[in-house]
Amino acid sequence: YNWRTNIAGLWGKVERSVGVKIPVDKTLKCRMSFVAGLMTFCSFFEHALSILASVGFDCPPSLILKRYVLVSHGFIFMGQDYSEWFAMPLVIISTIATLLWNFQDQLIVLISMGLTSRYRRLNECLAKFCELEKQHMDSDKKVEAVKVYTWRKIREAYVKQAMLVRKIDVALGGIIILSCSCNFYFICLQMFLGITQGMSTDFLTGLYYMVSLAWLCIRVLSVVLAASGVNTHSKLALNHLYTYETHCYNVEVERLQDQLTKDYIALSGMGFFYLNKTILLQMAGAIITYELVLIQFDDQGSDGIALNA
Repeated sequence: YNWRTNIAGLWGKVERSVGVKIPVDKTLKCRMSFVAGLMTFCSFFEHALSILASVGFDCPPSLILKRYVLVSHGFIFMGQDYSEWFAMPLVIISTIATLLWNFQDQLIVLISMGLTSRYRRLNECLAKFCELEKQHMDSDKKVEAVKVYTWRKIREAYVKQAMLVRKIDVALGGIIILSCSCNFYFICLQMFLGITQGMSTDFLTGLYYMVSLAWLCIRVLSVVLAASGVNTHSKLALNHLYTYETHCYNVEVERLQDQLTKDYIALSGMGFFYLNKTILLQMAGAIITYELVLIQFDDQGSDGIALNA
């Protein structure tokens, strides 16, 4: 997917073609840099802790690579001998996969922050215009024509913003599905390992399971809440339209209200699900269900082994 021409170019075009003066978000760049830096640092810390938990403090320097690979990727070496020529590319591929996994979450969060910022500024512009109309109740025909024209430009700005969100949704759909699937899988895995093994192993391994699970949950919350902000802010303008003065009402206000009411704006996983706040409860319920099933099967497997012994 050509991000430079299809997304970056379209975003810039929408910014330049808006017919109303939208305030600039001066803190957006700093907030995005802070979020990107914080997520990168936390991901690096969690990955370093996983390596330390796999290797331990008592491992000789010459055996660090071998122990780490056998502990973290031991299932790959089942049926064959350990080889450093095979272990080195495996570590490199695993590290690249971890970086890409973290990058896709950051990409969703940062793009969602940008879209939410645009909706928030559009809503501020609409709110200021509503306040100005309350202060100036002139009924001159020329003034009414200017008001209708301004409301048309505001409505067109919301139309262009909705189009931008849909274009980005098409580009991000596969990444959103991949991100949610990976995060869901690893949360279930880390929770299961933490419950079944974390309490019975050494302190460092148990600490890693807790830190990893906490960071995964924070990442999911960050992705979903950032993306759900797009959906939430796309409806906030309705609060101002519902309380709009009746005698100032015109056809463009009616069209904008109808557009915002019926048009559902949200980022999605290729249309299979939408990233809104309700999906957090659905994911939490699914995770708890899967964990109970996994623990039950694990207990049955342990009982079967004990009976056979």
